[in-house]
Amino acid sequence: MRHRFPPSCVLCLALLAAFATQAQGAAKHFRVSYEHFNTCASKAADLYFKTNQAGEKNILSHLTAISAIYAEKAYVVMNIVDILEHMAAKRDRAFVMDRLAEVKRETLAGVPQDVKLLADLVENHENQDIRDLGNQVVNEIRVFERNTENL
Repeated sequence: MRHRFPPSCVLCLALLAAFATQAQGAAKHFRVSYEHFNTCASKAADLYFKTNQAGEKNILSHLTAISAIYAEKAYVVMNIVDILEHMAAKRDRAFVMDRLAEVKRETLAGVPQDVKLLADLVENHENQDIRDLGNQVVNEIRVFERNTENL
């Protein structure tokens, strides 16, 4: 015997599937950010050990540190979102959503200053590798910021 679902049930199922897909993808975005920030930190560290100029070492040290910091931020958000995606109980989801809101607020608080500082630091640097890496880190931070805001 074949069952026919009313149009409202079909619409609800379609919306549920659409939102579930969107939510399931959030942790993946933060995993990619985590990986990209780690790659940037490694590149900056490699460049640090290849240069002898104090000014370049200073900038590369900062790029390494900021990339590592944002890798950890992305890792924390990724784990909380992953937990949230797998929660079933409403009470548990509410608790995790509250924690996620706190992490989101704290994470986004320093982003504008970090972007401005990095952009100013590498904008006119004569070393093309440092300038390119700095711009890559700035772009990664902006992507991370946008993904975090969309939670």
